Amino acid sequence: MADAQLSPQSYLKYAFRDQHNLVVLFGAGCFSAAFASPLPLLVGVSGELLWLLVGPRLPAFRTWVDRQTNAQYLARAETAIEGALAELPAGDVKRFLALSQNVNELVAAARERLPAREVELSLQGLLELRRTFLDYLFLGQRVAALVDSTPNAELEQEAALLQDSYSAERELTVRMTIRKALTLIQKRIVQQASLSSVNRSLGLCLEMLEKALPYLKGRLKDRGFTQLAQELDGTLAEVGSAETLELAVDDIFSNPGPSVSP
Repeated sequence: MADAQLSPQSYLKYAFRDQHNLVVLFGAGCFSAAFASPLPLLVGVSGELLWLLVGPRLPAFRTWVDRQTNAQYLARAETAIEGALAELPAGDVKRFLALSQNVNELVAAARERLPAREVELSLQGLLELRRTFLDYLFLGQRVAALVDSTPNAELEQEAALLQDSYSAERELTVRMTIRKALTLIQKRIVQQASLSSVNRSLGLCLEMLEKALPYLKGRLKDRGFTQLAQELDGTLAEVGSAETLELAVDDIFSNPGPSVSP
């Protein structure tokens, strides 16, 4: 978050670039030119140096800078999300928009109940939740593209026929050909079973993220509930990153597969 990332130099930069500060300097320069006297400019520069010395240390100014920085960050994130949605099919886009609507309702309820600082922290968590959901949707598209349309029973039947042929064949060259075909079929069966497992985990993660929002909205009705950001962090930790399943998919197609028994 912004207040954890900004350095003292960053607050100094914002203090110098503040539009009110620049207006005062420009006005002092204009007065000096108009009256042909360096005094207004000297006063303006002195005030500027005093502001740069004191302003970046003021808690109120730092809070204002943090809010401005967070708002800019959230705006950039929304622009990136809109671009990503253009690459998803309509069904996934609809699902994501439904999640975002629930997020908006949760934010509205939080603004009525929680301190402004807690709401700001929660906005960061909700953005991360939406981006995680988006990551899982993209992973779902990848998995869907890798799923074999051939029924598993049909693959297993083909593998059984090849196994019988391999056992009955005595010609070495033919046996090698059959063995290669059988290895490929068995590898496809293992890969599809593993992909099905990943797909189930992926679907579970998406559902957990969707169900978390109505649950948290219900928690806000409890007057003693104030740790929305912490609850969001816990949910994200429980669901985990989509990268874990991404690596699992990579492993599925990097393993050599089963060997054929002689």
